[in-house]
Amino acid sequence: MKLFFSLLILLCFSGCIKEENEIKKQQEQVFFYKKEIPIIDEIWLKNKIAKRNGKILFVNFWATWCVPCVKEFPDLVKIYNENKSTDFEFLSVSVDLPMDIETKVKPFLAEQSAGFPVVVVEEKRSDEVINLINPEWNGAVPVTVIYDENGNRIEFISETKDYKFLSKSIERIKSL
Repeated sequence: MKLFFSLLILLCFSGCIKEENEIKKQQEQVFFYKKEIPIIDEIWLKNKIAKRNGKILFVNFWATWCVPCVKEFPDLVKIYNENKSTDFEFLSVSVDLPMDIETKVKPFLAEQSAGFPVVVVEEKRSDEVINLINPEWNGAVPVTVIYDENGNRIEFISETKDYKFLSKSIERIKSL
């Protein structure tokens, strides 16, 4: 009988510990995205592109409502994690509405365990941002733009691409 109660208590505690670990993991993810996600315009983005400090800039435009963007996102997280300690800078630009930052953008980022900087385009300035990035771009997402260490655009990728394609693009650019 003592053995039965001991096993029962052990099972209860192991279940509690597992649940506690899951709650802690969720809280850490939510905490990570309590930081501010700035709302930006084309002037902010132009300055970001210009101030390269010798680093390649990888900019991805996406939205939580965009199915191809959501599909592509885990590959972007992987690419960032593999390149974050190199001469590489990643910027994630959400085209979600600014009012959706807390309810859609931050929860999505926490779910994806994204560690890169994220900004949201000011709704009234989206046309200016589009024209800055590429006057021929119609604004459809996802779009990935890669700038060299001098701020020159060297890649404009206007479709969903997988990890293999994006990784090869980065390696090719690093070797230039």
